Amino acid sequence: MRLKVSVLIPLSIVLGLAAVQSGRSWLDRQMDERARVLEAQNRTKPQAAFATMVVANRPLRFGNELSSGVLKEIPWASDQMPPGAYARISDVMKSGKRLALAAIETNEPILETKITGPGQKANLAAIIEEGKKAITVRVDDVVGVAGFVLPGDRVDILLTRKGGAGYAISDSILQNVKVLAIDQKADERLDKPVIARAVTLEVSTQEAQRLNVAQSVGTLSLILRPVAEYSPEPIARVSSSQLAGAGQTTQKSEQTPGANAVVNVIRSVTRREYSVPVDRGQ
Repeated sequence: MRLKVSVLIPLSIVLGLAAVQSGRSWLDRQMDERARVLEAQNRTKPQAAFATMVVANRPLRFGNELSSGVLKEIPWASDQMPPGAYARISDVMKSGKRLALAAIETNEPILETKITGPGQKANLAAIIEEGKKAITVRVDDVVGVAGFVLPGDRVDILLTRKGGAGYAISDSILQNVKVLAIDQKADERLDKPVIARAVTLEVSTQEAQRLNVAQSVGTLSLILRPVAEYSPEPIARVSSSQLAGAGQTTQKSEQTPGANAVVNVIRSVTRREYSVPVDRGQ
C-alpha cells in the first residue's frame, strides 16, 4: 500500500505539471494568434493623416495684431480641420498685416471669420453681419442697464413718450437686437460693467429708421435679454393710466376725474390716436 502511494503521488504531480504547461502553451498560442489578427487589421485600416493647425499662443482681443509671436502650430488631423482654419503661420501672415476681430483665447483656432483680411482695419464694418447695418444711440447709466449691457449681448428696445395732459405710453419697438459696441469698446469678452454714453446696435435698414425716428419723439431704454433667448414674445402697449391699478381689480368708481384715455381711430389704412378725458362713472 505504501508503495502504491509513493508511486501515485509523484505521478500525479508530474501529470499536473504537464497539464499546467499544456494549458499555458495553448493560451500563449491563442494570444499570439490574436496579436497577429489585430496587427493585420491595423495594416489594412486607413491611418488618419495628421497635419498642423494655427492657434493662439496667448489671449487676443479686438484689434490685436497677429504675429508669429502670438501664434503657434499644433498637430491636428487633416480631415478634421475647422472651416476657415489655417495650417501654417505663414498662411496667416502672407499678403499683409492681420488683426483680431473677436476675442480669441489661448489654444483657440485662428479662423478667417475672426481676423481681418490682409491689410484691413479692425473696425465695426468688418464684423457686421451681412444684410445688417450699425446704428449708435445715446444712453445714460440707467438706460444702459446700469452698465451691464456689454458687446455681444442681446437687448429689447423700449420707446417711452408723452401724450396730451401728461399722459405717457411705452412701446417695445425692437426685440433681440445685438449690441456691437459700448462707446469705443467692441470686445465681446468684457466681464465688468461699463458705464456708457452710447451703444452701437446691429439692425436692418428699416430698424435703423425706426430707431432714428424713435430717438426724436421719446426716450429709448434697453432691456437685457437672457443668454441664448432669441424667440420673440408677445408685446402690448403700457400706459400711465395702467399704473395706479396694477395688480388690483379695476372698478369704474376708482377712475380719477379728468384722467385721459387713448382712443385709436382707423380711417382707411391710417390709424390715429386721440387722448380723450374720462369722467367718473363712465
